[in-house]
Amino acid sequence: MTESLDLRTILSQNIKNARGTLHITQAKLAEYADISLSSVIDIERCRTWVSDKTLLNIAKALNMEAYQLLVPVKQRPDGQEGETHIREQITALIHAKKIVLRKIADESMDDLALKILRLYAEEPRLPG
Repeated sequence: MTESLDLRTILSQNIKNARGTLHITQAKLAEYADISLSSVIDIERCRTWVSDKTLLNIAKALNMEAYQLLVPVKQRPDGQEGETHIREQITALIHAKKIVLRKIADESMDDLALKILRLYAEEPRLPG
């Protein structure tokens, strides 16, 4: 039960922090995420958990990745919030994987385009 409450607390704090950074109200978040205002309030007050769809909608509305809403943020000694070491590692890992996947996708599309061009070039032409 405490793990669930801790995760709710992390989610709640991350949503509040992101809203503050973006200067948007709970009502605006609800509108952007296509959920009810009461849902936003309940999530931020740790009263309820979110479905995967709701988590994705909230993350998108806050211009974040869904996983970022579940990674704890710790307080620095000066009272400001800062990313934990693990959050930085997760962000770097995901960024690196995205680069690799984009490269693979680009190479695959280039390969496909060449194959299509070769097939087109080999196709016999009928007299017009």
